[in-house]
Formats: sequence, C-alpha cells, structure tokens
Amino acid sequence: LAGFFAQWYAVKKLFFPVDSGVPLHFTAQPNERRIIMKYINQLLYENVPYPTDAKNPDSPMLSGSIKRAGCGLCCLCMVVDRLTTQSLPLEECRDLAIMHKANLDPGTDLKVLSPVIAQKYSLKYSSTNDSQEMIHCLQNGGCAIANVGGDRDDGNYIGVFSHGGHYITVISANEAELCILDPSLKDGKFEEDGRKGKVRVEGDFVYCDLKVLEKDTDTRSPRYYLFTR
Repeated sequence: LAGFFAQWYAVKKLFFPVDSGVPLHFTAQPNERRIIMKYINQLLYENVPYPTDAKNPDSPMLSGSIKRAGCGLCCLCMVVDRLTTQSLPLEECRDLAIMHKANLDPGTDLKVLSPVIAQKYSLKYSSTNDSQEMIHCLQNGGCAIANVGGDRDDGNYIGVFSHGGHYITVISANEAELCILDPSLKDGKFEEDGRKGKVRVEGDFVYCDLKVLEKDTDTRSPRYYLFTR
C-alpha cells in the first residue's frame, strides 16, 4: 500500500491556468481554460536505478538512482507531457539516456539526450544562453529546461534551486515572473539561508523573477534547452 501511494504522489497531474498559445487538454469552466500537466519528483525514485558517470568505472554514481541523478530525465518527461498528447515513462527515458550515452558524466547530458527526445516526439529543439530567447519560446507555447549551477566556489553565492548542478522545467513566463516545475521540490527547500524570499511556492509550482534564474544559471552553457511543437 505504501508503494502504491508513493507512485501516486511521484507522478501527479496539475491543473494550470494559461492565457493563450499552448495546447489545451482540459477545460474547467467556459471562461477558464486550463491544461493538465504531469509533475514528477525525482526524490520519490530512490529505488529506481540510474547509473551515471559511466566513463569512470570506479565511480559511486554507477550505483546511483533517479533520486540522486535523474532531474534531467524528469524534466524531459514533463516537457513531453506538456507539449504533446503522448507520455514518456521515466524508465524509458532513463534507458534512452543509457543507450545514447548521455550518462557518461554525473547526471544526464541534455546536449545529447534532448535532440533524441525531440526527434522521437516530433518537437523542435534548440539551446541558448539568451534569456530573452528562452522567454520568447515560453510565450509562444514552448517549454524550457534550465541548467542551474549551484553554489559558487568562492562561497559568495548559494544556489537557489540546487547546491550543485540541477535541471528544472520552465513552463511559462509573464512580465513579472517565471513558473517552474522543480523535480527536487521538498518542504523547506527554499527556506534556507541564501534562498529565502527569492521564490514563492504554490503547490508543486515554483515562481521566481527572471533575474533569480539568470543568476542561478550564469555559470552554465548552455543555460537553457528549448522545446516547441
């Protein structure tokens, strides 16, 4: 029974209001358009193996799990759900990462796996370091995966979305803020020193100013992976 509820909470469908330009899967009220979205939390997949850092035969990451290294997989599965009428199971995404050698370093190399997933699901894919290009993608019905860098070595910056490397899915933007699905969201994550006050959380949605995300990704290249229909 505990396993059943863990799986139910691991993959949830969220109801998210939208303005225009995105595929609609559900209408709640005649004047209220909503889409149903999948949210996947990697922290609930401790027992699903995902070996990464595969180029190093002695790496402890070879015995890792999706909980430890699967943020990129979760983000890709959420992108497919968001932009298509199909579903990409998490275990299938993991198998594709291994097949295409996107797991040679710790975590998932989205430069390798993103074009594979885009081709499989008939999506357009590109990458960029330009935040305005990312915003344009979102405002035209696309999704972005942001590549955040974590804490800085000089100790002068605490990563907002992660203390180390991490991927998050950015699903919309307006003039005030971005809406994000963070696959490692947990209670109290954004209450830590260096993070508090920089985001707001509503259910499984995380909202932040563009400047917050720009700072969190400014050590990465590419900073954003873009997907459109």
